[in-house]
Amino acid sequence: MENLLSDEKYNFVGQKDKDFIIAFNSAMTEAGYENNGIQPYVVFGKHKIEYYKPGSKTKKYIARIYFRDEEIVLRLYFSNIDKRRGYIEKSPDFIKKPFIDDSHQCKPNCKGMIVNDKCRYRKKYTLDGVPFIKCAEESFMFYQMNPENAPRYAELVGAFYPVRK
Repeated sequence: MENLLSDEKYNFVGQKDKDFIIAFNSAMTEAGYENNGIQPYVVFGKHKIEYYKPGSKTKKYIARIYFRDEEIVLRLYFSNIDKRRGYIEKSPDFIKKPFIDDSHQCKPNCKGMIVNDKCRYRKKYTLDGVPFIKCAEESFMFYQMNPENAPRYAELVGAFYPVRK
């Protein structure tokens, strides 16, 4: 990953962000997750790195890093959040923040992606006794990550998507 990031086309990415990408990639690789390197992208940034569990017939992406002009963004994908309630409640604030802040709450009458009369993006869960309903299409994004915390983000991914070795 370090060699990929040294390419001049990634000069717009700050050194602290590059350090996070390298540390996160290392932690994810050590945990057994795979990625396809840095790919071009147009929706949430110029480039992306997508992580998935190995051995799947269809790749279900569980984490993405988006390269934006001014920052990188780590986006994690979660399901069955209530099953990991204890883990999240004991996590440090930088992990808990997107789960408990006021951002990306579901909007009334949202016409999101409806499958079997249910919004596919709606995430309902309870943390510390407080119920939350969030739109997963927009939430669970982490900003301004410190490289030394990269293993904690990978650990969070592992709590939801353990790799069988």
